[in-house]
Amino acid sequence: MMRRRLKQTKEAGQDSFLDIVTNIVGILIILVMVIGARVQNLSIKPDIAPPPEVAALADEAARLEDSVVQAESDLLELDEQATQLAMTVADAGTARIHLATAVSAAKRDIDSLRAAVDEQRAAAAEAETEQERLRAEIERCSLEAESIAHAPQATKRLLAYPTPIGRTVTGDEIHFHLAAGRIAYIPLTELFEEAKARTQRNSGSLAAMQSRVETVGPVQDFSLDYVVEVQINRAAGQVMVRSREWVARPTRRDVGETLEHALARQSRFRTVLSGVRPDTTVTLWCYPDSFAEYRAIREELHRLDIPAACRPLPEGAPIGGSTEGSKSVAQ
Repeated sequence: MMRRRLKQTKEAGQDSFLDIVTNIVGILIILVMVIGARVQNLSIKPDIAPPPEVAALADEAARLEDSVVQAESDLLELDEQATQLAMTVADAGTARIHLATAVSAAKRDIDSLRAAVDEQRAAAAEAETEQERLRAEIERCSLEAESIAHAPQATKRLLAYPTPIGRTVTGDEIHFHLAAGRIAYIPLTELFEEAKARTQRNSGSLAAMQSRVETVGPVQDFSLDYVVEVQINRAAGQVMVRSREWVARPTRRDVGETLEHALARQSRFRTVLSGVRPDTTVTLWCYPDSFAEYRAIREELHRLDIPAACRPLPEGAPIGGSTEGSKSVAQ
């Protein structure tokens, strides 16, 4: 009985222990599940704050990220601007071609206009020269008309002039220069003699001579420019040297004497006249500013019974002659 009781008691004790273990395991499983469910709902937060270097690096990383975003935006904007610039350059190239074409056409037009202007200027210069010549001629005629209009009308003075019938001068001729109210003797004879002597001295071989321009003087305040012309007749074996053209020029502006001094005794003018022969003609080369002096000299020549011839000249024209020129006409 006792064994059976011990066996029953031992079996009853084992069952109680297993029940307790089973209960404890169940409780543990329940606790693990509760804790797991709570752990899932918890957010893990570190208890230690990060160091300052990590925060600075995080800030720098955020700033660099912002810079990258901004740079990408700028790159997109620059790309758009580059595209726009390329279109503008293409338009500018087209415009440059059009402009070059327009400039070329404008240059041709300017060249044509310049040629037309040059022709107009040449015509204007020629017209101005002709106008100056006509003005000088008109001034000379006006001065002569004015002098005639203001000339005394006394009958005895009018009767003193010879009959105004001109004759060509064939005899000796002496020349005077009338300008700026002064009269001066032109020593053409002396100048021609000096020119002849120079030509003979420098002739050498006449066959080798060429036409040329030479100058002699001054003689009594005048110099002479003359053209030496050489004509060779090979068939006849002859060489002719002559002065084809000549120009007498005063060496200064105030050459000669005033009218008052010229008409006085012992003047240069009267000294020259004292040596003339009866058939000698006095030719007066007169400029527009000396017509009054010309009239007084002409009256004095008439009083002395010396033929006078007038050669009026425009202002600035030289005194000259040539083999094809006309001879003086005396009255």
